[in-house]
Amino acid sequence: MNDARYTRRRTTDRDEAEDIVSDFYLPNRLHLSGPPDPLDLQLTGLRLGGLNAGRLSYGRNVRLSTADAQNFHVNMPVCGRVVSRQGSNGDVTTAVGEPLVFSPDAPAEMTWSARSVQLCLMVPRARLEAELERLLGRTVRSRLRFDFGVPVPGDVGRRWRSVLDLVADELEHPSGLAGHQGAGHHLEGVVLDALLLAQPHNYRDAATRPTPRAPGPAVRRAVELLEDRPAEPWTTVGLSAEVHLSVRALQEGFKRDLGMSPLAYLRLVRLRRAHRVLEQATPESTTVAAVALGLGLLHMGRFAASYRRAFGEMPSETLRRPPA
Repeated sequence: MNDARYTRRRTTDRDEAEDIVSDFYLPNRLHLSGPPDPLDLQLTGLRLGGLNAGRLSYGRNVRLSTADAQNFHVNMPVCGRVVSRQGSNGDVTTAVGEPLVFSPDAPAEMTWSARSVQLCLMVPRARLEAELERLLGRTVRSRLRFDFGVPVPGDVGRRWRSVLDLVADELEHPSGLAGHQGAGHHLEGVVLDALLLAQPHNYRDAATRPTPRAPGPAVRRAVELLEDRPAEPWTTVGLSAEVHLSVRALQEGFKRDLGMSPLAYLRLVRLRRAHRVLEQATPESTTVAAVALGLGLLHMGRFAASYRRAFGEMPSETLRRPPA
């Protein structure tokens, strides 16, 4: 099918093969090993919201090495086997239906057999960590990192693989559905949640813990006010008056139900709102300062530092990236 949202590339040239993978995923070096069979790189790629999903094969034995990645990557063979390593971790062999997650900031190496075909996802760190915070209902204090290994079989793992199978099938037999903006963003959300709930990582226990009881009515109302009117110059005193609670009762309610103070929650709301606005804007339509000031974020240095901790990049970098 002719749909510009699907990327289709093929080459028998090693340098061009490196460039194709670099353009769609990340910088890499391709090492040809084994019998001198011809190279036949084939990539069918698709943008799912902010994710890059692709079906990739090389048609011969190859070894692929990458430098420190800036984003998360998920590889799952749909044919053949692949041997992978990252950083100081030992070799991990994956077969059909076994996803493996590569965390940022460590070089990796993969050995593909001639028959190997993989579903390869590039998941932006900022998007995945923002989704983790949404699941947890709080900010995360340290970087998200996944265990380097195949997940333990189980119902959640099977559902995770079924989500990946859906993406792989769309790439092999494009229907155009995932290329639709609304459907693509929905599928992106399903992929992110399944990844966070199925693959072992340093926040998995907290992410899969039974949901705590719902906030009380006054705290719910306070949350609604902060979500609906984040640009207002809220104070704890003013917010407590709006919901008819004492300052102490409001603070205790937020701590008990949300794990943070009212003003910490407000800062989180403003950061997430700024991130969404900057993702959809362009440098021609707005500036970082205008977005920040419009949300009541008056100290630009503090805003930039908090934004980088939360999303792994500066606000200006988000604004410069083409809207999803």
